[in-house]
Amino acid sequence: MHAFVDREDQKRRFRGLLHEEDWRSITGFKVQLVNTEIRLTKQRKEIVLTRDTQVSNSECFNGFIPLDLIPFGDVYRSAVQDGTSFLRGYRWNMHNKYISKIDFMLLDNNGIGLNFRAKGELADKFKRFWLCYGYTGTNIILLTDWRVVGSDGGINVESVQGISTFDFHPTGHLEVEHFENIFLHPTSDDSDVELMDD
Repeated sequence: MHAFVDREDQKRRFRGLLHEEDWRSITGFKVQLVNTEIRLTKQRKEIVLTRDTQVSNSECFNGFIPLDLIPFGDVYRSAVQDGTSFLRGYRWNMHNKYISKIDFMLLDNNGIGLNFRAKGELADKFKRFWLCYGYTGTNIILLTDWRVVGSDGGINVESVQGISTFDFHPTGHLEVEHFENIFLHPTSDDSDVELMDD
């Protein structure tokens, strides 16, 4: 279920309280029905964070959250006990891995592309980030420890479970800062650039 902040003056507060992969307990929010024609999810409700919303620390949970979603109606009627979970339609194999993949292509400035495949948990993370931020302008994404698998026109590079990473606007990498300076902070006036011959 998507969430948004009700008032502009509250955005800074929630930005400081809510961070990816931090566990928080959130109370005092509203849930409202969404009637827009285009929606990136089948869920027709969204969470509204208000000035009455409280955010507190929560214990880490070592489970796979999308599998443990509780029906909204049960939550609304207070019919759910702590620890109750409902498995949704995910497929599992005998090694306890969920089966999912996303194929995508990266193109350079000359139009030459590489076919990528993100698998498992990384595919789910890629999908979540892309649905949220894929069309918000230039995004810097760092892929590390991916495996080259071929150059025959099929998949060229794929993720390796537990090793490959996908970081959205990561910090602390000189290469990332270089590309952020080029793409996110372009100079407004190139007339100051001088070419010098040796």
